[in-house]
Amino acid sequence: MKSLKFSLIVMFLFALGAVARGAGDGAAPSAADVHLFDSPKNIKWGPAPPVVPKGAQAAVLDGDPFKDGSSYTLRLKMPDGYKIPPHWHPTDENVTVLSGTLGAGMGDQFDPAKGQLMKPGGFVTMPHGMHHFAWAKGPTVVQVHGTGPFAFTYVNPADDPRNQH
Repeated sequence: MKSLKFSLIVMFLFALGAVARGAGDGAAPSAADVHLFDSPKNIKWGPAPPVVPKGAQAAVLDGDPFKDGSSYTLRLKMPDGYKIPPHWHPTDENVTVLSGTLGAGMGDQFDPAKGQLMKPGGFVTMPHGMHHFAWAKGPTVVQVHGTGPFAFTYVNPADDPRNQH
């Protein structure tokens, strides 16, 4: 009886594994699905999207930051003194400092005294809905990853660069 139970459990686990392996779209990833950047110099930078103030550059490494439910990885290159006013996102924002120094704080007012400085290797997760702000001390590059949409709502609509002409 014990060996029958054992056999049934093994068969169940095997079947469960087969179902899990077949749960995708059936197509194995191809080389075209791999995004490999063997050096930072091979990353193509362009103007940052209009959801952030002018002056920064951005590079999308993977995914579509603005598509609902899409995972993404992007980099933002900011000049010294660059500021992002208080804002929030509808999804969690994960930020890793790659170079320079990033200041980040929480609240409805831009107040660096209430923030914290992060050096290369520093990491912060801002939960969705958290009001926060950021600034660059020296030229700074950060990597942001999450699940789209990478949308911004500024606490003060006058701070939204899309409203400035």
